[in-house]
Amino acid sequence: MDQWQSLLERFLRNECTERENKIVYHALRDGLIDDEFRRAIEFVMNDQETVAYIDSMQPVPEDVLKIIRSRLKKQKTKPVDKQWRVITEWLKIAAAVVITLSISWLVFHAKTAKEPAQTAMNTINVPAGQNVNLILADGTNIWLNARTTLKYPSVFTGNHREVILEGEGFFDITRDHKKTFVVHAGGYNIRALGTQFNVEAYPNSNDFSASLLKGSVQVTSSTDTSQIIILQPNTMVRKHENQLVCEAITDFNHYRWRDGLISFNSTPFNTLMVKFEKCYGIKIVVENNHLNDYAPTGKFRQSDGIDYALRVLQRGFPFRFERDEENHVIYIK
Repeated sequence: MDQWQSLLERFLRNECTERENKIVYHALRDGLIDDEFRRAIEFVMNDQETVAYIDSMQPVPEDVLKIIRSRLKKQKTKPVDKQWRVITEWLKIAAAVVITLSISWLVFHAKTAKEPAQTAMNTINVPAGQNVNLILADGTNIWLNARTTLKYPSVFTGNHREVILEGEGFFDITRDHKKTFVVHAGGYNIRALGTQFNVEAYPNSNDFSASLLKGSVQVTSSTDTSQIIILQPNTMVRKHENQLVCEAITDFNHYRWRDGLISFNSTPFNTLMVKFEKCYGIKIVVENNHLNDYAPTGKFRQSDGIDYALRVLQRGFPFRFERDEENHVIYIK
């Protein structure tokens, strides 16, 4: 019997440890079913950081566990084979039970999963063409890219360390098993203990990505808890048609923005111009259709400015550019 099936059988017999009860409860609360449930359970059971995070949570009230077991047992009386063909259905029922329980414990945790605790927050805004490095009260090291805003408390209190990001940031989290670190960005929550990851979620943009370089993180939608992905090192998740898509990181030069560099490798010209728009806070209109075939490789220092970058790019492919200072637009012809 698989590890996850064994866990669920013991849960029904009320033989689970406190940690295992928490694992089942939170998996169901997040709407994980079938294969997603199995992968989440196996990851939790084999990852020390995640186990430590689970241990730090408050116990699940026994009356809640009784209700869940009761509903599961009723569903499990239906004929099943060795592979538990109806596992998806009764997990859906259990998840619905967890979601609809109106108890203070669930309300508190649902709220903290969606928004930071109400406390005084500092705000830092990074100007176009620059980046900033700061260290938080817990020792967490953060780099902020151009045109990025970060809201953070002077001192972390409670069971979570939470910040709000608009733009792009690289996080080197100080390990604290009692207080998970949560970044709220672009409609998603990125949870970690001790790890290194990059988040990009600029305002006025539909793009979102989180890239893990070290450790482990969980990425969850703030509005759809069925969208949940646990990243492994050297993988990233991005939003595609309002769904999270996981893929391997193929170009680590992108994260050299922490060194003040804009790096690109066979990047389509239009895509590079979008990056320039985010970095320099200026609208770029490409009117030269021949540039669709131009995919340059190289790097610039952000401090050199966009005019210098465009003049260098002109050496690889002929084009002209004009500035509309009044409307803050660059036209590429």
